[in-house]
Amino acid sequence: MKVIQLIGLFTLLPYLALSQEVQITNIQMKGQDMIINYNLIDERIDRSYSMHLYTSLDNFIQPVEKVSGDVGVDISVGANKTIVWNVKDELETFNDGIKVEIKGQVYVPFIELDGVEEGMILKRGKITDIRWTGGRGDNILNVDLYQGDKLVRGLGELPNTGDAMLKIPNNIPPGKNYRYKISDERNRDEVVFSPTFEVKRKFPLLIKAGSGITLGVFGYYLVKSLIPVNEPDISSPPFPEQ
Repeated sequence: MKVIQLIGLFTLLPYLALSQEVQITNIQMKGQDMIINYNLIDERIDRSYSMHLYTSLDNFIQPVEKVSGDVGVDISVGANKTIVWNVKDELETFNDGIKVEIKGQVYVPFIELDGVEEGMILKRGKITDIRWTGGRGDNILNVDLYQGDKLVRGLGELPNTGDAMLKIPNNIPPGKNYRYKISDERNRDEVVFSPTFEVKRKFPLLIKAGSGITLGVFGYYLVKSLIPVNEPDISSPPFPEQ
């Protein structure tokens, strides 16, 4: 496979400035994966971007899908960014030279999410009330539970009513770095991630174990108390013979 490197491009008409740039620094193949390194440059370090990878296979019309790393929405400004494209999963075969291109635009959340704070603890089986503003009235929102960049569970669809009650399923493993992903069913670029939170059990394991021991001991004494006991004969001794 021959890969031709292209400089990344911004589609930033409202924000066009010479200080904004994507620099593709390296492309290499590792097994079935294409590894693309790039720098995302902006003098406003508080800005974030939506970044997608395109190829010449369809004349740079649709972004590739089997990608991970610094790609998608809410990508922060900085150097040493990496996109990993799983070519085998995306394409059946191709032998010709391929050109790649990174396109980006300033990320503007389509809704403003509230109700989840960074580092908060959510317990399995309990309901969390989340709220949001923005979006179109006819939006259908998809809600997914992620741990880092890994999809854990789809939580269903919501109408754009501005609030919802979400419950962490009971079989989700406890852990940190969980977050909600809320996206518009009709537009793949309209995505919002919540702050990360921790998932814990509804009841700690020690409490569960302690309850079992207490019940076991109580049951033991209860059963023991029901067992008949043969008490020794302590009647009065016979009178002495005359």
